[in-house]
Amino acid sequence: MRVILAFLLLAACAARPLTEAELAFSDTVLGPALDPAEVRITRGAVVGLLPATVKPKPRDTCRSRLSPPLSKPRQGTFPAMAIEDTIFYTRKFWRDDFLKGYPEEMDLREAMRLAHELTHAWQWQARELTGYHPLRASMEHIEKDDPYLVDIDPGRRFLDYGYEQQGVIIEEFVCCRALDPDAPRTEMLHGLVTQVFPAAARRIDTPQSGIRLKWEGVKTEGICRTG
Repeated sequence: MRVILAFLLLAACAARPLTEAELAFSDTVLGPALDPAEVRITRGAVVGLLPATVKPKPRDTCRSRLSPPLSKPRQGTFPAMAIEDTIFYTRKFWRDDFLKGYPEEMDLREAMRLAHELTHAWQWQARELTGYHPLRASMEHIEKDDPYLVDIDPGRRFLDYGYEQQGVIIEEFVCCRALDPDAPRTEMLHGLVTQVFPAAARRIDTPQSGIRLKWEGVKTEGICRTG
């Protein structure tokens, strides 16, 4: 435990602030609800040393349709974690600027992942509202088979969902507004997100031609029309 704490302390000391592009993107999602000046991002995360089993999931969301379907579980790694205001990226997933070229272009996966981690930073900053604590958040990974799996119910409030589920909802919103902004699901997600982030933009300035996808097999037409 002491070794891990020492590692985190050293990594936090080498952390950088958000880039101008990352700040601009964050403002369209979390808006002034997040104090971005307090956020730091660093390369190196102990979660990169832990195995992560990626299981097949229902392909009924924008987020799930960005990657090829899985027929069986596979081993992977956790890309990032947040502790209080600091976001730790594993070296494999590190970028000097996760939103390079924004708003003219945007790597959608990088944008979604950053939005997820920034949501955890907000949970910490707004802990009087969210009840967030890193230990409480980590318990979700012990108590739940998959803390990232979420069935979005329009009747539930944003704060009714688990901490990881809140991050996934933000990811799904970023995905849908980028690829299928006119879908009813996108509108539903916007209504859910604006309960806590009232300045979240319904649409983005990045043109469809500027949205970069890692898998060439993504079918973007109607990607948020069902699920």
